[in-house]
Amino acid sequence: MPKKQSTTGGPTARRAVGVALAAGFLTLAVAAPQPALALTAEPTATTTKSVTTTKSATTTKSATATTPTTVTTAGTATTAATVPSPVGTWSVTTQESDHPASTGTLFFYADHTLRLEAHPGPDGKPVFIGTGEWGSGFGGTLHYEFTHPLPGTRTGTAYVELDGVLTSSTTFSACGLTKRVYDDGGTETVTIVMTGTKTA
Repeated sequence: MPKKQSTTGGPTARRAVGVALAAGFLTLAVAAPQPALALTAEPTATTTKSVTTTKSATTTKSATATTPTTVTTAGTATTAATVPSPVGTWSVTTQESDHPASTGTLFFYADHTLRLEAHPGPDGKPVFIGTGEWGSGFGGTLHYEFTHPLPGTRTGTAYVELDGVLTSSTTFSACGLTKRVYDDGGTETVTIVMTGTKTA
């Protein structure tokens, strides 16, 4: 009885089919999309983070810039409120180390100049007039200086500097030095103490 012919063909035909199938699978593998291409979305996420960080830094800078203005304004108002002024007319008593106490009138003017009328004579007029300038500071501190002619037989000029404090709105006390420069070339320095009571 004759043998049936194989529908798949002989060994040679089967090898040809196997090679064709292998080639088909290789083609599909090469043509398939590569998974690595999905990573292209990552740079976009990084860029978004960078933009968010920049906005946050801008907001912080704006808040910092407004803070000093408030502090400076408050500090200025406080300082101005605590500085008393000696402007006005004062009855003063002066004591230099080598002279008896004397009286006079001291005028502190608003433009920071001053005038001292000292040693009133029998006619009520001052023996000499001094002129100078003054300044005040925190807590009622006071600094003033002036010059005046030296009366008497040994003439010259006195240069006076005092530091003191307004002990109340109507009283002050101060001490310092008087340097006397005489017309004959001599000089000497003595201590001076002055107290005052406001009269106007």
